[in-house]
Amino acid sequence: MMKNYISILFVSVMGLCSSSLMGEELSKAKVPDLLPMVILGSGPAGLAAAQYSVRLGMPTTLFMGQTSGGLLTKTSFIDNYPGVMKVAGDIFMDTMIEQTRQAGVKILDETIVSVDLSQWPFMIGTEEGTMYRVLSLVIATGATPKMLNVPGEETHYGNGVSSCALCDGLFFKGKDVFVIGGGDSAVEEALQLAPHVKSVTCLVRSQQMRAAHSMQQKLQGYPTIKPPRYGVQVKSILGNNEGVTGIEILNIETNKTEVLDADGVFLAIGHHPNTDLFVGQLALSENGHILVEGRTQATSVPGVFAAGDVEDDLYRQAIVAAGRGAAAAIDAVSWLRKQGVTEDALKQLAS
Repeated sequence: MMKNYISILFVSVMGLCSSSLMGEELSKAKVPDLLPMVILGSGPAGLAAAQYSVRLGMPTTLFMGQTSGGLLTKTSFIDNYPGVMKVAGDIFMDTMIEQTRQAGVKILDETIVSVDLSQWPFMIGTEEGTMYRVLSLVIATGATPKMLNVPGEETHYGNGVSSCALCDGLFFKGKDVFVIGGGDSAVEEALQLAPHVKSVTCLVRSQQMRAAHSMQQKLQGYPTIKPPRYGVQVKSILGNNEGVTGIEILNIETNKTEVLDADGVFLAIGHHPNTDLFVGQLALSENGHILVEGRTQATSVPGVFAAGDVEDDLYRQAIVAAGRGAAAAIDAVSWLRKQGVTEDALKQLAS
């Protein structure tokens, strides 16, 4: 059975001029050796997956992607990761990347721009046009917070502007903050901030909140949660080197602007999971998150696994992402072993 498996794999690897590589652009692509395990993404989920994969004895390659280290590099400080004292987000992620490198993971500073999951081994391609054949894939591409795209937002992101109250709420103890949004997530952000801040106010563009009535009822009874402001639009976020100092809003009905004193702004207008490459190839939720099977990290395509914010639309925490990354690696290596991908098999393919 092993010889049969190896023969099939050799045919698959050698048949690189198949229909999946046809076309002028792809025909010029360089196709390097087969990669047994590939991790897409360099946030906590991807790095944890890579570390576990290589420690389980599987040669592992990690593609960094467009944001080296993921969203945590844009977080001012991290102080809620067990076993880690308060540390700057970028330093935390640099340490995790170096730890992953020292574990023996091959880290490539490249971004994958094409994926073909219709055949096995799978095919992925980089911005530079290099094509790779992949036996197993862990997708940990994360999610991108939706932004207001107003002046001051990007400047103060991670220094007064946040998209995660659970992550950063303690840094605003005794401060006046605003939550932008009117959905369930905005209510959740306000509730998470309430025990710590001096005041929290939701700014809602429409004349009513979209959040479920039961969610809105939860806002009652908290002295720090102020009544929402309706019919307002954020025009700009003001601040200095120390952080946010105010927020400029427009009253949509009167067309008048107003500046409110503010120490922090929390965006609660949603996240976009980075799954564009997998539309039509993997089962996705209505919001675009990759669907995983039961209490595993397996996706709808055998051999493909997902971990972190790309599949988690509930917790969105670094510690949860790292745990699911580890689980995805264990699932993936177990799957590979069942396909006959052993050390001896890999040596035969490399010879």
